[in-house]
Amino acid sequence: MRFLLIALAGFLTLSTVFGIDPGPAPGLKIKNALLYMIVMTLALRVTLDRTYRIQLPAVPVIFAVLIGYAVLTYVVIVFALNYPPHYDWLTNGMNLKNSLFDQMMLFLVFFYGLRTNEDGVVVLKVLVACWVLSHLAAVMDAVGIMHVGDIRERPDGRVQGAVGESNQYGAFVAMSLPATAVLIMVTRGFWRLFWLGAAAVCAVALVMTVSRGAFVGTTVAAVTALYLFRRQITAGKVLAYVGGFVAIATLAVTAAAALGWGDLLLSRLLGGARMGGDLEGISSGRLQVWTTAIEVMWEHPITLLTGYGWAAYATMPFRLATHNHYLAHWFNLGVIGLTCAVLLFVVPIRYARSAALRASPEVRPLLIGFVVASLAIATSVFFVDLYLPWLYYWSYAGVIMRLAVNANEGVPAWSAVPAAAGSSVARRRSDAHGWTAAQSR
Repeated sequence: MRFLLIALAGFLTLSTVFGIDPGPAPGLKIKNALLYMIVMTLALRVTLDRTYRIQLPAVPVIFAVLIGYAVLTYVVIVFALNYPPHYDWLTNGMNLKNSLFDQMMLFLVFFYGLRTNEDGVVVLKVLVACWVLSHLAAVMDAVGIMHVGDIRERPDGRVQGAVGESNQYGAFVAMSLPATAVLIMVTRGFWRLFWLGAAAVCAVALVMTVSRGAFVGTTVAAVTALYLFRRQITAGKVLAYVGGFVAIATLAVTAAAALGWGDLLLSRLLGGARMGGDLEGISSGRLQVWTTAIEVMWEHPITLLTGYGWAAYATMPFRLATHNHYLAHWFNLGVIGLTCAVLLFVVPIRYARSAALRASPEVRPLLIGFVVASLAIATSVFFVDLYLPWLYYWSYAGVIMRLAVNANEGVPAWSAVPAAAGSSVARRRSDAHGWTAAQSR
Protein backbone atom coordinates (compact mmCIF):
# COMPACT_ATOMS: atom_id res chain seq x y z
CA MET A 1 0.00 0.00 0.00
CA ARG A 2 2.91 2.33 0.72
CA PHE A 3 4.09 2.14 -2.89
CA LEU A 4 0.60 2.74 -4.27
CA LEU A 5 0.29 5.90 -2.16
CA ILE A 6 3.72 7.09 -3.25
CA ALA A 7 2.72 6.50 -6.89
CA LEU A 8 -0.53 8.40 -6.30
CA ALA A 9 1.37 11.39 -4.89
CA GLY A 10 3.78 11.26 -7.83
CA PHE A 11 1.11 11.16 -10.54
CA LEU A 12 -0.85 13.90 -8.78
CA THR A 13 2.25 16.10 -8.98
CA LEU A 14 2.90 15.21 -12.61
CA SER A 15 -0.62 16.20 -13.59
CA THR A 16 -0.87 19.45 -11.62
CA VAL A 17 2.69 20.77 -12.01
CA PHE A 18 4.02 19.42 -15.27
CA GLY A 19 0.76 18.93 -17.15
CA ILE A 20 1.54 15.23 -17.62
CA ASP A 21 -1.66 13.31 -16.98
CA PRO A 22 -1.40 9.96 -18.79
CA GLY A 23 -4.49 7.88 -19.39
CA PRO A 24 -6.49 6.30 -22.21
CA ALA A 25 -9.29 8.93 -22.19
CA PRO A 26 -10.45 12.10 -20.42
CA GLY A 27 -11.36 11.20 -16.86
CA LEU A 28 -9.60 7.83 -17.22
CA LYS A 29 -6.20 8.77 -15.82
CA ILE A 30 -3.58 6.80 -13.97
CA LYS A 31 -3.92 8.92 -10.83
CA ASN A 32 -7.69 8.36 -10.82
CA ALA A 33 -7.19 4.63 -11.37
CA LEU A 34 -4.74 4.48 -8.46
CA LEU A 35 -7.08 6.44 -6.20
CA TYR A 36 -10.10 4.24 -6.85
CA MET A 37 -8.07 1.04 -6.78
CA ILE A 38 -6.87 1.94 -3.28
CA VAL A 39 -10.44 2.85 -2.28
CA MET A 40 -11.72 -0.53 -3.47
CA THR A 41 -8.88 -2.34 -1.67
CA LEU A 42 -9.71 -0.60 1.58
CA ALA A 43 -13.43 -1.30 1.10
CA LEU A 44 -12.61 -4.99 0.59
CA ARG A 45 -10.49 -4.97 3.73
CA VAL A 46 -13.36 -3.50 5.74
CA THR A 47 -15.77 -6.08 4.33
CA LEU A 48 -13.60 -9.11 5.08
CA ASP A 49 -12.20 -8.05 8.46
CA ARG A 50 -15.02 -8.16 10.99
CA THR A 51 -12.78 -6.77 13.72
CA TYR A 52 -12.05 -3.67 11.64
CA ARG A 53 -13.08 -0.47 13.39
CA ILE A 54 -13.42 3.08 12.16
CA GLN A 55 -10.74 5.40 13.51
CA LEU A 56 -11.07 9.17 13.75
CA PRO A 57 -14.64 9.15 12.37
CA ALA A 58 -15.16 12.89 12.87
CA VAL A 59 -13.42 13.94 9.64
CA PRO A 60 -15.31 11.61 7.24
CA VAL A 61 -18.57 12.39 9.05
CA ILE A 62 -18.06 16.14 8.57
CA PHE A 63 -17.20 15.53 4.93
CA ALA A 64 -20.30 13.36 4.54
CA VAL A 65 -22.53 16.10 5.98
CA LEU A 66 -20.95 18.72 3.71
CA ILE A 67 -21.18 16.55 0.59
CA GLY A 68 -24.70 15.43 1.43
CA TYR A 69 -25.96 18.99 1.84
CA ALA A 70 -24.13 20.11 -1.31
CA VAL A 71 -25.77 17.28 -3.28
CA LEU A 72 -29.17 18.17 -1.83
CA THR A 73 -28.90 21.84 -2.85
CA TYR A 74 -27.56 20.82 -6.26
CA VAL A 75 -30.57 18.55 -6.86
CA VAL A 76 -32.97 21.27 -5.72
CA ILE A 77 -31.34 23.79 -8.08
CA VAL A 78 -31.43 21.44 -11.07
CA PHE A 79 -34.96 20.09 -10.62
CA ALA A 80 -36.90 22.70 -8.65
CA LEU A 81 -35.44 26.22 -8.81
CA ASN A 82 -35.46 28.51 -11.81
CA TYR A 83 -31.82 29.52 -11.65
CA PRO A 84 -30.17 31.44 -14.50
CA PRO A 85 -29.79 29.34 -17.64
CA HIS A 86 -26.01 29.52 -17.44
CA TYR A 87 -26.05 27.27 -14.36
CA ASP A 88 -24.33 24.34 -16.06
CA TRP A 89 -25.69 21.33 -14.20
CA LEU A 90 -23.19 18.92 -15.74
CA THR A 91 -20.09 21.03 -15.06
CA ASN A 92 -21.18 21.90 -11.54
CA GLY A 93 -21.98 18.25 -10.83
CA MET A 94 -18.51 17.20 -11.98
CA ASN A 95 -16.96 20.00 -9.91
CA LEU A 96 -18.77 18.69 -6.84
CA LYS A 97 -17.27 15.26 -7.39
CA ASN A 98 -13.80 16.60 -8.27
CA SER A 99 -13.62 18.88 -5.25
CA LEU A 100 -15.41 17.74 -2.09
CA PHE A 101 -15.69 14.04 -2.92
CA ASP A 102 -12.10 13.66 -4.15
CA GLN A 103 -10.80 15.58 -1.13
CA MET A 104 -12.53 13.12 1.18
CA MET A 105 -11.28 10.15 -0.84
CA LEU A 106 -7.68 11.35 -0.68
CA PHE A 107 -7.92 11.81 3.07
CA LEU A 108 -9.37 8.32 3.51
CA VAL A 109 -6.83 6.51 1.31
CA PHE A 110 -3.82 8.18 2.93
CA PHE A 111 -5.25 7.70 6.43
CA TYR A 112 -6.58 4.16 6.22
CA GLY A 113 -4.04 3.02 3.62
CA LEU A 114 -1.21 3.50 6.12
CA ARG A 115 -0.71 1.56 9.33
CA THR A 116 2.76 2.00 10.77
CA ASN A 117 4.70 5.14 11.57
CA GLU A 118 7.48 3.94 9.31
CA ASP A 119 5.21 3.84 6.28
CA GLY A 120 3.63 7.15 7.27
CA VAL A 121 6.94 8.98 7.53
CA VAL A 122 8.17 7.61 4.20
CA VAL A 123 4.99 8.63 2.38
CA LEU A 124 5.06 12.03 4.10
CA LYS A 125 8.60 12.71 2.91
CA VAL A 126 7.70 11.78 -0.66
CA LEU A 127 4.58 13.95 -0.56
CA VAL A 128 6.44 16.98 0.79
CA ALA A 129 9.27 16.41 -1.71
CA CYS A 130 6.66 16.62 -4.48
CA TRP A 131 5.53 19.97 -3.11
CA VAL A 132 9.10 21.24 -3.00
CA LEU A 133 9.60 20.11 -6.59
CA SER A 134 6.58 22.16 -7.64
CA HIS A 135 7.93 25.23 -5.79
CA LEU A 136 11.35 24.82 -7.39
CA ALA A 137 9.67 24.59 -10.79
CA ALA A 138 7.72 27.80 -10.11
CA VAL A 139 10.84 29.70 -9.01
CA MET A 140 12.87 28.47 -11.98
CA ASP A 141 10.05 29.44 -14.32
CA ALA A 142 9.81 32.90 -12.73
CA VAL A 143 13.52 33.68 -13.10
CA GLY A 144 13.52 32.43 -16.69
CA ILE A 145 15.68 29.34 -16.29
CA MET A 146 13.08 27.03 -17.78
CA HIS A 147 9.37 26.88 -18.48
CA VAL A 148 7.46 24.20 -16.63
CA GLY A 149 4.00 22.77 -17.27
CA ASP A 150 1.04 25.14 -17.18
CA ILE A 151 2.70 27.86 -15.12
CA ARG A 152 1.94 31.29 -16.57
CA GLU A 153 3.60 34.58 -15.65
CA ARG A 154 1.32 37.18 -14.09
CA PRO A 155 1.33 40.66 -15.64
CA ASP A 156 2.38 42.17 -12.29
CA GLY A 157 5.41 39.86 -12.05
CA ARG A 158 4.28 37.86 -9.01
CA VAL A 159 5.20 34.19 -8.95
CA GLN A 160 2.38 31.69 -9.33
CA GLY A 161 2.42 27.94 -9.53
CA ALA A 162 0.57 25.35 -11.52
CA VAL A 163 -1.89 24.85 -8.65
CA GLY A 164 -3.30 28.37 -8.88
CA GLU A 165 -2.69 32.09 -9.20
CA SER A 166 -0.39 33.93 -6.80
CA ASN A 167 -2.73 34.15 -3.82
CA GLN A 168 -3.80 30.51 -4.07
CA TYR A 169 -0.23 29.47 -4.64
CA GLY A 170 0.92 31.60 -1.72
CA ALA A 171 -1.50 29.78 0.60
CA PHE A 172 -0.14 26.45 -0.66
CA VAL A 173 3.46 27.53 -0.04
CA ALA A 174 2.53 28.85 3.41
CA MET A 175 1.32 25.33 4.20
CA SER A 176 4.42 23.73 2.65
CA LEU A 177 7.02 25.73 4.57
CA PRO A 178 6.38 24.36 8.10
CA ALA A 179 5.75 20.86 6.72
CA THR A 180 9.18 21.00 5.09
CA ALA A 181 11.01 22.73 7.93
CA VAL A 182 10.11 20.09 10.55
CA LEU A 183 11.71 17.38 8.43
CA ILE A 184 15.04 19.04 9.17
CA MET A 185 14.57 18.03 12.82
CA VAL A 186 13.93 14.34 12.15
CA THR A 187 16.69 13.66 9.61
CA ARG A 188 20.48 13.48 9.72
CA GLY A 189 23.44 13.88 7.39
CA PHE A 190 22.72 14.42 3.70
CA TRP A 191 18.96 14.39 4.16
CA ARG A 192 19.12 17.18 6.71
CA LEU A 193 20.99 19.27 4.14
CA PHE A 194 18.42 18.31 1.54
CA TRP A 195 15.51 19.48 3.68
CA LEU A 196 17.39 22.65 4.61
CA GLY A 197 17.64 23.44 0.90
CA ALA A 198 14.00 22.47 0.39
CA ALA A 199 12.88 24.82 3.18
CA ALA A 200 14.93 27.60 1.58
CA VAL A 201 13.17 27.01 -1.76
CA CYS A 202 9.77 27.19 -0.02
CA ALA A 203 10.69 30.40 1.77
CA VAL A 204 11.90 32.10 -1.41
CA ALA A 205 8.82 30.93 -3.33
CA LEU A 206 6.58 32.30 -0.57
CA VAL A 207 8.23 35.71 -0.72
CA MET A 208 8.10 35.79 -4.52
CA THR A 209 4.34 35.21 -4.54
CA VAL A 210 4.06 38.55 -2.68
CA SER A 211 0.78 37.29 -1.26
CA ARG A 212 -0.10 39.33 1.80
CA GLY A 213 -2.70 36.76 2.83
CA ALA A 214 -0.02 34.05 2.82
CA PHE A 215 2.34 36.28 4.81
CA VAL A 216 -0.36 36.89 7.39
CA GLY A 217 -1.20 33.19 7.48
CA THR A 218 2.43 32.20 8.08
CA THR A 219 2.90 34.75 10.86
CA VAL A 220 -0.40 33.96 12.60
CA ALA A 221 0.34 30.23 12.41
CA ALA A 222 3.80 30.60 13.94
CA VAL A 223 2.58 32.81 16.81
CA THR A 224 -0.48 30.63 17.50
CA ALA A 225 1.58 27.43 17.50
CA LEU A 226 4.00 28.92 20.03
CA TYR A 227 1.03 29.65 22.26
CA LEU A 228 -0.58 26.22 21.80
CA PHE A 229 2.66 24.40 22.64
CA ARG A 230 3.88 26.90 25.24
CA ARG A 231 4.02 24.24 27.97
CA GLN A 232 6.16 21.91 25.87
CA ILE A 233 8.60 24.52 24.56
CA THR A 234 11.18 26.12 26.85
CA ALA A 235 11.97 29.82 26.76
CA GLY A 236 15.28 29.04 25.11
CA LYS A 237 13.58 27.14 22.32
CA VAL A 238 11.04 29.94 21.86
CA LEU A 239 13.88 32.41 21.36
CA ALA A 240 15.60 29.97 19.00
CA TYR A 241 12.43 29.47 16.95
CA VAL A 242 11.69 33.18 16.79
CA GLY A 243 15.28 33.89 15.79
CA GLY A 244 15.14 31.17 13.16
CA PHE A 245 11.86 32.52 11.80
CA VAL A 246 13.30 36.02 11.53
CA ALA A 247 16.52 34.73 9.96
CA ILE A 248 14.64 32.65 7.36
CA ALA A 249 12.36 35.58 6.54
CA THR A 250 15.32 37.92 6.17
CA LEU A 251 17.25 35.54 3.94
CA ALA A 252 14.20 34.82 1.80
CA VAL A 253 13.44 38.51 1.34
CA THR A 254 17.08 39.19 0.51
CA ALA A 255 17.15 36.39 -2.05
CA ALA A 256 13.89 37.54 -3.62
CA ALA A 257 15.15 41.13 -3.79
CA ALA A 258 18.37 39.94 -5.41
CA LEU A 259 16.30 38.16 -8.05
CA GLY A 260 14.44 41.38 -8.84
CA TRP A 261 11.35 41.20 -6.61
CA GLY A 262 12.35 43.98 -4.19
CA ASP A 263 10.30 46.79 -5.74
CA LEU A 264 7.29 44.53 -6.12
CA LEU A 265 7.51 43.56 -2.45
CA LEU A 266 7.57 47.19 -1.36
CA SER A 267 4.72 48.21 -3.64
CA ARG A 268 2.53 45.29 -2.57
CA LEU A 269 3.20 45.56 1.15
CA LEU A 270 3.05 49.35 1.41
CA GLY A 271 1.21 50.49 -1.70
CA GLY A 272 -2.33 49.45 -0.70
CA ALA A 273 -2.22 51.16 2.65
CA ARG A 274 -0.53 54.27 1.24
CA MET A 275 -3.03 54.70 -1.61
CA GLY A 276 -6.18 53.65 0.20
CA GLY A 277 -5.43 54.69 3.72
CA ASP A 278 -8.35 52.56 4.95
CA LEU A 279 -9.50 48.95 5.21
CA GLU A 280 -10.62 48.95 1.58
CA GLY A 281 -7.15 49.85 0.39
CA ILE A 282 -5.41 47.46 2.77
CA SER A 283 -7.69 44.58 1.72
CA SER A 284 -7.09 45.23 -2.01
CA GLY A 285 -10.82 45.58 -2.58
CA ARG A 286 -11.75 42.35 -0.79
CA LEU A 287 -13.85 44.17 1.77
CA GLN A 288 -16.11 45.44 -1.02
CA VAL A 289 -16.39 41.94 -2.50
CA TRP A 290 -17.35 40.48 0.88
CA THR A 291 -19.84 43.26 1.59
CA THR A 292 -21.51 42.80 -1.80
CA ALA A 293 -21.89 39.05 -1.31
CA ILE A 294 -23.44 39.48 2.13
CA GLU A 295 -25.79 42.18 0.83
CA VAL A 296 -27.03 39.75 -1.83
CA MET A 297 -27.69 37.19 0.89
CA TRP A 298 -29.65 39.78 2.90
CA GLU A 299 -31.94 40.30 -0.08
CA HIS A 300 -33.29 36.82 0.72
CA PRO A 301 -32.61 36.36 4.46
CA ILE A 302 -33.34 32.65 4.37
CA THR A 303 -30.10 32.21 2.41
CA LEU A 304 -28.18 33.32 5.52
CA LEU A 305 -29.17 29.88 6.85
CA THR A 306 -29.50 27.77 3.71
CA GLY A 307 -27.15 29.42 1.24
CA TYR A 308 -28.00 29.80 -2.45
CA GLY A 309 -26.93 26.25 -3.30
CA TRP A 310 -23.88 24.46 -4.65
CA ALA A 311 -21.74 26.68 -6.95
CA ALA A 312 -24.45 29.37 -7.01
CA TYR A 313 -21.99 32.22 -6.50
CA ALA A 314 -20.27 31.47 -9.80
CA THR A 315 -23.57 31.68 -11.71
CA MET A 316 -24.38 35.19 -10.47
CA PRO A 317 -23.11 38.34 -12.15
CA PHE A 318 -20.36 39.04 -9.62
CA ARG A 319 -17.26 40.55 -11.13
CA LEU A 320 -14.83 38.81 -8.78
CA ALA A 321 -14.59 35.60 -6.78
CA THR A 322 -15.34 35.72 -3.06
CA HIS A 323 -11.64 35.80 -2.11
CA ASN A 324 -12.67 34.04 1.10
CA HIS A 325 -13.01 30.28 1.53
CA TYR A 326 -15.41 30.60 4.45
CA LEU A 327 -17.63 33.19 2.78
CA ALA A 328 -17.84 31.00 -0.34
CA HIS A 329 -19.09 28.07 1.76
CA TRP A 330 -21.53 30.31 3.62
CA PHE A 331 -22.90 31.89 0.41
CA ASN A 332 -23.33 28.57 -1.37
CA LEU A 333 -24.13 26.15 1.45
CA GLY A 334 -25.30 28.35 4.31
CA VAL A 335 -24.62 27.71 7.97
CA ILE A 336 -24.03 24.00 7.36
CA GLY A 337 -21.34 24.73 4.79
CA LEU A 338 -19.64 27.37 6.94
CA THR A 339 -19.70 25.16 10.03
CA CYS A 340 -18.24 22.20 8.15
CA ALA A 341 -15.54 24.38 6.57
CA VAL A 342 -14.42 25.51 10.02
CA LEU A 343 -14.66 22.07 11.64
CA LEU A 344 -12.58 20.48 8.88
CA PHE A 345 -9.71 22.59 10.18
CA VAL A 346 -10.51 22.48 13.88
CA VAL A 347 -10.84 18.70 14.25
CA PRO A 348 -7.49 17.70 12.66
CA ILE A 349 -5.64 20.54 14.39
CA ARG A 350 -7.02 19.62 17.82
CA TYR A 351 -6.33 15.93 17.29
CA ALA A 352 -2.76 16.52 16.07
CA ARG A 353 -2.07 18.83 19.00
CA SER A 354 -3.36 16.22 21.46
CA ALA A 355 -1.29 13.49 19.80
CA ALA A 356 1.85 15.62 19.92
CA LEU A 357 1.76 15.39 23.71
CA ARG A 358 1.97 11.58 23.52
CA ALA A 359 4.05 11.00 20.40
CA SER A 360 7.61 9.76 20.29
CA PRO A 361 10.38 12.33 19.75
CA GLU A 362 10.68 11.20 16.12
CA VAL A 363 7.01 11.83 15.33
CA ARG A 364 6.26 14.81 17.57
CA PRO A 365 7.87 17.44 15.27
CA LEU A 366 5.82 16.17 12.34
CA LEU A 367 2.58 16.61 14.30
CA ILE A 368 3.57 20.08 15.43
CA GLY A 369 4.50 20.95 11.85
CA PHE A 370 1.04 19.87 10.71
CA VAL A 371 -0.58 22.14 13.31
CA VAL A 372 1.48 25.08 12.04
CA ALA A 373 0.80 24.22 8.39
CA SER A 374 -2.94 23.86 8.98
CA LEU A 375 -3.12 27.13 10.89
CA ALA A 376 -1.23 28.81 8.04
CA ILE A 377 -3.58 27.63 5.32
CA ALA A 378 -6.68 28.12 7.49
CA THR A 379 -5.69 31.77 7.96
CA SER A 380 -4.55 32.28 4.37
CA VAL A 381 -7.84 31.08 2.88
CA PHE A 382 -9.66 33.88 4.72
CA PHE A 383 -8.28 36.02 1.86
CA VAL A 384 -8.53 33.67 -1.12
CA ASP A 385 -10.56 30.87 -2.69
CA LEU A 386 -8.59 27.65 -2.97
CA TYR A 387 -9.05 24.86 -5.53
CA LEU A 388 -6.31 22.37 -6.48
CA PRO A 389 -4.17 22.76 -3.32
CA TRP A 390 -6.95 21.11 -1.29
CA LEU A 391 -6.00 17.78 -2.84
CA TYR A 392 -2.51 18.17 -1.40
CA TYR A 393 -3.77 19.35 1.98
CA TRP A 394 -6.08 16.39 2.52
CA SER A 395 -3.43 13.93 1.39
CA TYR A 396 -1.12 15.51 3.96
CA ALA A 397 -3.83 15.47 6.63
CA GLY A 398 -4.47 11.77 6.00
CA VAL A 399 -0.81 10.86 6.58
CA ILE A 400 -0.49 13.01 9.70
CA MET A 401 -3.74 11.74 11.20
CA ARG A 402 -2.39 8.20 10.86
CA LEU A 403 0.67 9.23 12.89
CA ALA A 404 -1.60 11.02 15.36
CA VAL A 405 -3.88 8.01 15.85
CA ASN A 406 -0.86 5.76 16.35
CA ALA A 407 0.45 8.15 18.99
CA ASN A 408 -2.85 8.51 20.82
CA GLU A 409 -3.55 4.79 20.84
CA GLY A 410 -0.01 3.69 21.53
CA VAL A 411 1.18 5.54 24.64
CA PRO A 412 -1.05 6.79 27.49
CA ALA A 413 0.83 10.05 28.05
CA TRP A 414 4.08 11.62 26.95
CA SER A 415 4.98 13.60 30.05
CA ALA A 416 3.28 11.56 32.78
CA VAL A 417 4.13 7.92 31.98
CA PRO A 418 7.67 6.56 31.58
CA ALA A 419 8.33 4.98 28.21
CA ALA A 420 9.10 1.56 29.66
CA ALA A 421 6.08 1.43 31.93
CA GLY A 422 2.99 1.47 29.76
CA SER A 423 4.14 1.13 26.20
CA SER A 424 3.51 -2.54 25.33
CA VAL A 425 0.55 -3.11 27.65
CA ALA A 426 -1.19 0.09 26.63
CA ARG A 427 -0.72 -0.70 22.96
CA ARG A 428 -2.30 -4.12 23.31
CA ARG A 429 -5.20 -2.69 25.29
CA SER A 430 -6.01 0.29 23.03
CA ASP A 431 -5.03 -1.11 19.64
CA ALA A 432 -7.02 -4.28 19.09
CA HIS A 433 -5.96 -4.66 15.47
CA GLY A 434 -2.22 -4.26 15.82
CA TRP A 435 -2.09 -1.04 13.84
CA THR A 436 0.45 0.70 16.06
CA ALA A 437 1.97 -2.46 17.48
CA ALA A 438 3.14 -3.31 13.96
CA GLN A 439 5.72 -0.57 14.08
CA SER A 440 7.53 -2.23 16.99
CA ARG A 441 7.97 -5.58 15.26
